[in-house]
Amino acid sequence: MVEITKRELGAVLKAIPIGEADYRERGYHLFAEVGAADLLSAARFFDERGFYLSAIICVDHVEHLELVYIFSNHASLCKVKVSLKLDPAKPVAPTISTVFDCAYWHEREIREFFGVTFDGHPNMTYLFLHDGIDSYPLRKEKIPVSDEDKRALDSFRPGEGEDTFFVNLGPQHPSTHGVLRVVLKMDGEYIEEAEPVLGYLHRMHEKMAENRSYQQFLPNTGRMDYLGAMSFNLGYVTAVERLCGIAVPDRANYVRVILTELNRLSSHLLWLGAYLADLGALTPFLFVFDDREQINDILEPVTGSRLTYCYFRFGGLYNDVDDAFIAGTRAFIERMRSRFSLYDKLVGGNVIFTNRTRGIGVIVKERARKQAVSGPVLRGAGIAMDIRKMEPYAAYGEMDFEIPVGTRGDALDMYHVRIREMENAVNIIEQALVRLPEGPIMTEKVPKKLKPPKGDLYHTVETPRGELGIYIVSDESDKPYRMKWRVPSFSNLMIFPELAKGNMLADAVAILGSLDLVIPEIDR
Repeated sequence: MVEITKRELGAVLKAIPIGEADYRERGYHLFAEVGAADLLSAARFFDERGFYLSAIICVDHVEHLELVYIFSNHASLCKVKVSLKLDPAKPVAPTISTVFDCAYWHEREIREFFGVTFDGHPNMTYLFLHDGIDSYPLRKEKIPVSDEDKRALDSFRPGEGEDTFFVNLGPQHPSTHGVLRVVLKMDGEYIEEAEPVLGYLHRMHEKMAENRSYQQFLPNTGRMDYLGAMSFNLGYVTAVERLCGIAVPDRANYVRVILTELNRLSSHLLWLGAYLADLGALTPFLFVFDDREQINDILEPVTGSRLTYCYFRFGGLYNDVDDAFIAGTRAFIERMRSRFSLYDKLVGGNVIFTNRTRGIGVIVKERARKQAVSGPVLRGAGIAMDIRKMEPYAAYGEMDFEIPVGTRGDALDMYHVRIREMENAVNIIEQALVRLPEGPIMTEKVPKKLKPPKGDLYHTVETPRGELGIYIVSDESDKPYRMKWRVPSFSNLMIFPELAKGNMLADAVAILGSLDLVIPEIDR
């Protein structure tokens, strides 16, 4: 497929050379540097061939800004990097939001953090920041925000019709599970528009990465998706290991899978309890927290934490699992299998729950691709894509599991997919325990100061909420020159305005909950 894409892409871009990269080292197969005039043609090429836009990244090289577009495919492993260089004094690029809807949100983020103007974008206003910002935070040098830029960024005001009014869903509302604010334009009980307002928890993790060594940044990963911290921790260490060429012992890889799947179970359980509470059912909340506490009791002695895990290390693990951990995990597996029938009766067979979620928040396959949703939301929409299967990491390539998908793409399908993913997690943990090899948990001679070779890498893993993409630019120092986190909750949230439109306010809560958002991950 890569060869076909290279030939076809070359025909579209004509004089622009298409390069081949070592996928194991770079995380993409092909790359091309285009001019502004060719960017839209390249975007349309990938759109017509069923690709999705995984991420847009901006890198400040001081002498120029570089926009990096990562195009990926749901059907097979094929990633392409397209880059565009911009004048740092007046960075302007054409919008591709007319081709890929998710670009609408990525371009707004880049505009406020780097000062890039995207020609043709319908709403270049603040998304995370506010009009008190006096410079672009992710530029290497302090570049002041001009008065003209401030007016442009802060110019959007929702229009009010004769019979409409506005409701704030959040930033302090139980169903937002964090300080998320959505401005709803209402016509009676029905939603006309929904505008997410982010940034209440913004902590500039990407800027912090530029000022910390690779080792020093490790604890930050668990502070983004605090419910799926193990997946974020694993994503980061495997990205850096890939960049540095660090091998990991087999035992460490199997332990990584076991702990990550226990954390996936814990995350899905919390989602289930909180989602039902949003809809008015409090009893399941007590059951799922009972199960979740059992997982925490297993993980705490090994990791030293019950939430924001930082257990994995470059080259292996912080410490080994013992017989008590293995016995406790096996006992939990047996217990958890008996709980699925309980949840099926309590939730899946509950007529009130099914009536509240069936036919609500329907996502069709094409919209899922255009908005680049991922994880259970993507699979609920009927697309069988799981990074653990498509691009196995750690010991996932040795595990046998099915990819559950929905048939309607509604909120009820999102529930069924996550329940089946919990069953998968139990099966994966059991397989990993049976095959757990003896041996070391750390590779020998990992340098105390990591200085990866010069270059870049785009690395993905499957978190409880979907595709986590980590883009690292190395300048051969012990600190990342640039680190971009493509987080799944951000992309999954951005389909909400489309899903909410035309629905009642009560249904908006059911739709929002079905997306399983973690707000610190979005704000990162």
